[in-house]
Amino acid sequence: MTSHKKAIRKGSFASVIGEDAFFNLIEKGTVVKAVESDVLFHEGGTADHIYIILEGQVRLCKTSSEGKLFFFQKKNQYDLLGELSLFNGLNYHFTAEAIENTELIRFERQELEKLFAESKTFSTGFMKWVGNQNQMMMAQFRDLVFCGKQGAVFSILVRLSNEYGQKVDSGVLINQKITNQELANYVGATRESINRILKRLINDGILSVNTKYITIHQLDYLKEHLRCDCCPYEACTI
Repeated sequence: MTSHKKAIRKGSFASVIGEDAFFNLIEKGTVVKAVESDVLFHEGGTADHIYIILEGQVRLCKTSSEGKLFFFQKKNQYDLLGELSLFNGLNYHFTAEAIENTELIRFERQELEKLFAESKTFSTGFMKWVGNQNQMMMAQFRDLVFCGKQGAVFSILVRLSNEYGQKVDSGVLINQKITNQELANYVGATRESINRILKRLINDGILSVNTKYITIHQLDYLKEHLRCDCCPYEACTI
């Protein structure tokens, strides 16, 4: 397992519980692999397993009663996955889909609950992690519910810039291809409404799009609309 020891990403579950405790924990699980588009678990399914991502990325999705797909959150290296079902026996809240080839550590839910209950380091770290995740979810819901469709798009663009942003002469390049349909799935909108919002932003010189790469020329404009000064940076990623 030591081959997976890499720099700890700020905001990851590993950074919350500490490097030594984290690598001690993952030694107690089982390594599993998923290829792109593999589903680790489905929304509403029995939560038998909890995961930690070693390599790769996993997207959490929800589907509305009308069948509309909503991208809720993206989990990265050293993040905990399925943790909302710990200590309560609830079914999975989301569908978890690998968005690239991914390697994970899998734990039996009851086993992990026992480990957390027996270790102050693990239990305290878990509470901090859940608190951070709740803060992030509340910030995301605030943008989606109170800022309207346009504000929700602004929010996703700011989050993408925080995660993939690269400073260039003309502003901030989101160094990750993203389609209008993906943006629509993140904000629960139609692709047509995303097209209209982006067209207005392009015409106003706020951003530009080149072969699915977005460059934000006036990031402060988006942040002022969302009152980003009230939101901690750690909570503002995809």
